[in-house]
Parts: sequence; C-alpha cells; structure tokens
Amino acid sequence: MSNHTIICKNCENQFSGHFCNNCGQRANLHRIDLKHLVHEFFHALTHLDKGLLYTAKMMLLEPGQTLRDYLQGKRVKHSNPFLMLLIIGGLCSLTYYNFELKLPSSFKINELDGGLHVIDSKFFAILYIVYSLYFSICDYLFFRYKGYNFTELFTINVFIATEVLLTLLALVPLWLIGGHFDINKYLRVFVGLSFISYIVFVRYQFFEVKGDKKAGTRLILEAIVFLLFFIAISWKTFSIVLTS
Repeated sequence: MSNHTIICKNCENQFSGHFCNNCGQRANLHRIDLKHLVHEFFHALTHLDKGLLYTAKMMLLEPGQTLRDYLQGKRVKHSNPFLMLLIIGGLCSLTYYNFELKLPSSFKINELDGGLHVIDSKFFAILYIVYSLYFSICDYLFFRYKGYNFTELFTINVFIATEVLLTLLALVPLWLIGGHFDINKYLRVFVGLSFISYIVFVRYQFFEVKGDKKAGTRLILEAIVFLLFFIAISWKTFSIVLTS
C-alpha cells in the first residue's frame, strides 16, 4: 500500500502510506457493516480497545507519574479524559439508578413511582465534573507554586474522577450483596474514605511531595479539607452509622 499513490476518498489528496497527509483519514477503509459499526462505536466513544483500559491500569499503578506524563505530552496511549468521564458517568447513572444504589454522598430529592431518586445516581457525570472543579480549586490554592495552571489541574482531576467512577462500576456486585446483609451504610463510609485516601495518594505522587516539607504540609492541610468536605456531603450516612 505504501509503494503506490492513493487518492484520499475524503479530500481527494494524492498520497502514499496508511494515512492521508492532508486530512489524516485512513487509506484502508472498509464497507460499513455490523462488525465495523460495533468497533467504531467503542473506539470513538471510549477507545475501549486501548486507551480506557491502559489509562485505568496506569491510574491505579502509577497515577502521579501518569498524570505528569500526560501533561508533558505523552498522550497517544490515553483516551480523552473528559470523554471518558461522560461515558463512564453515564454507565454509572444507568446502573446505580436502576438498581436504586446509594453512595456516601447521596441525598434524597424525592420519591417518584416508588423508586428512590438521588442526585448522584442520576447525574454522575455532572456531579463528578463539579467535584473535579472543587478539587481543582483546592489544588490551585495549595499547590499553585508548583507551576500548573488551573486547566491542567482540572484535567488531572477529571482523570481521577474517571478512575473513581470505574471503581464504582466494579463495586456494584458488592453493593448488591451488602444490601442483603444491611451493611451498605458501613460499606459506603469505608469506600468513601478509601476514595479520599486514593485522591490524597495521587497528589502525593503528582506533586512530588516526598522530601518537600512545604508540599508535605500543604498536602496534609488539603487532605483535611477533603475529609471535611466528604463528611459534609455524607453527613446523613455518617450519622446513621454513628447512631446504629
């Protein structure tokens, strides 16, 4: 293919190789069939064949280094974090709302047709974008001296939010089992505190806190702010656990 001239079907540019050097379209195009449609759906929306799974793995194993690499330009292996958050958030909304599952931050809006309707089980993506903005503001206030702008901090927090949402999807069987034993209120507190620990750990790596006393002090203060925020939005769950 690379040894003869190809006419791009998109822009009619003449080129050699696997991709048009003018518009970037692939040279080898297949007729659209069911197999092609399924592949394109997952590739376009979630990059499930590479980016999503790779990002999830690296955000679990080396989150700080992964985020620094992304901001420095190593992005080809990763999916777009904002697109990932919207897709995974939508899956979480579909799953948690239909199974009537509650999170530590759940607070009741109303009851409609006998079903439990809560903000975070209907609007995961919107809620976690708001959380990402809040955490980004905190990062900017505490770690602005590290040289990252607000948009960069917001991007890393969207990555973190996506990892949390993926974990919440994986925890669905645990919630269902816990519901049978009436222990979900305890599980919600444990999972919430685990997420706060993960969020702080990511910052420990990302801001390279080790050996930096100034960064260490600021991370402790920020961790306290995060914990108080979590308790505030989860107070109903905490009060139930403490009085049970």
